[in-house]
Amino acid sequence: MSTRKADLIDAALAGTGRTVERGMRMNQSAAARLGINATDMQVLQLLQSGERTSGELAKLIGLTTASMTGLIDRLENAGFVTRVRHPTDRRRVLIHLNDARARADIAPLYGPLLGTWRRALSAYTVEELMVITDFLARIEEGFDKELGPQAD
Repeated sequence: MSTRKADLIDAALAGTGRTVERGMRMNQSAAARLGINATDMQVLQLLQSGERTSGELAKLIGLTTASMTGLIDRLENAGFVTRVRHPTDRRRVLIHLNDARARADIAPLYGPLLGTWRRALSAYTVEELMVITDFLARIEEGFDKELGPQAD
């Protein structure tokens, strides 16, 4: 491997690490502005892709189910989530993100950042964007391999 290629790989890896660190800081900042903690924010982010059970959330976040119950109580009292019985299995309770609250209070915190990213990506050609999206997919695959299967 050429020195130039090795240097670029090192730079990409370092940049990925810095991006992850900045993402964590952004989430902590957003959580503080919402009056919640960073773990609460992680749950809200997980719920963006759809409802989950308390047990699934606990497993993904690394909390006990008892701790997750308290966390969900806080988010429900703050109006960020609701508990809904599963439509076919009444024993299961699904945690739903309150979309109106998310749009009103959470989206404005991330909107400027997403706008910056959109403008930056607009400068790339279609071919370059294909390389970027391939790289990001491979990063996700690496995370998935290391973390194991997610709760369904």
